[in-house]
Amino acid sequence: MDKIPSREKLILDLFSVNGVKFGEYKLKSGIISPYYIDLRVLVSYPYLLKLTAEVFWETMRTLYFDVIVGVPYTAIPIATAISLSENQHMIFIRKEKKAYGTGKLIEGIYHRGQKVIIVDDVITNGTSKFETIQPVLDEGLVVKDIVVLLDRLQGGLEILKKNEYKCHVIYNVKEVFNILLKYKKINKKIASNCLTFTEKSRKQILKSTS
Repeated sequence: MDKIPSREKLILDLFSVNGVKFGEYKLKSGIISPYYIDLRVLVSYPYLLKLTAEVFWETMRTLYFDVIVGVPYTAIPIATAISLSENQHMIFIRKEKKAYGTGKLIEGIYHRGQKVIIVDDVITNGTSKFETIQPVLDEGLVVKDIVVLLDRLQGGLEILKKNEYKCHVIYNVKEVFNILLKYKKINKKIASNCLTFTEKSRKQILKSTS
């Protein structure tokens, strides 16, 4: 059997550890989705976290940045793995300021004017990206590039682009479904239902932000 390409292997491995799942899942936006990408499982599979970091770096290595920021909480282990393997400077953002100690919202060493690259698992409507971007801007850092593993094709890229941020996508959901179909992990009916949902919700999200 021919060796499976690393891009396909990552998706198949994520599926095998329930990182890609199908059913009914409530998203942050409140929408019920027929599929869910759960990269929180990566912390339990070091080899898979390493592979994910390698796939991210293939996209990131051509971009200019001073500091990596992982969107809390799922992307922090991914950003850490990239930082360790590629010897890159990293900071991270808390979801809330501490009420004790230093009271910082951003942890790590950074300087005003440095260019930040934001790393995240998934983009849907872009909400979590803006929640991360704003405190970074408030500290005088510069944000232009965002790298995500998966675009759910629900309008997030267009919304970020309107705000002059460039989002670099490693996979989109159509590619993921095609890989899973190719290796008979899902059937055509599941893929079709997911894509129908994607297109419908995409129209709703873009309409609500127009």
